[in-house]
Amino acid sequence: MKGVVFTELLEFVEDQFGFDTVDAMIEKSGQSGVYTQAGNYPFEEIVALLAALSKEINTPVPTLLEVYGTHLFTRLVTLYPNVNRFTSSLDMISHVDNIIHPEVKKLYPDADLPSFQVKENSEDKVVLQYMSNKSLQHFAKGLMLGAAAYFGEKIQVNINEEPK
Repeated sequence: MKGVVFTELLEFVEDQFGFDTVDAMIEKSGQSGVYTQAGNYPFEEIVALLAALSKEINTPVPTLLEVYGTHLFTRLVTLYPNVNRFTSSLDMISHVDNIIHPEVKKLYPDADLPSFQVKENSEDKVVLQYMSNKSLQHFAKGLMLGAAAYFGEKIQVNINEEPK
């Protein structure tokens, strides 16, 4: 997983809950807490950090992923300001796999990205199928909500979890 996700998580937790919470999260997770934006880190490290944070602040991991995803979108826009090519959040969301992810791959060829298959696309509705070996659909939901906030829109994002 890309280091920017880790570095921004640490900054987000510090901004929202304070340095002591960041310290407790790192300590209880058993991770080093040392990350660089351009680095690559095992997915299991972010899982450990989020599990520790969940216990520390008594908030479910899916909720943390959603809130953090919403926050991260605003940071990614400042780091990679090419969002202005889209006219709305739904326009952007419907082009994740054919425009956004190829651009990410140019910057980070080794990025392990999910895949989103567009099942339905109209002016006021986009239905996507999330495909990944990681269960980060709540993170994706947060990113989508962040996109809506960026465009000054309100959207509803539903996750249909299929039994495994």
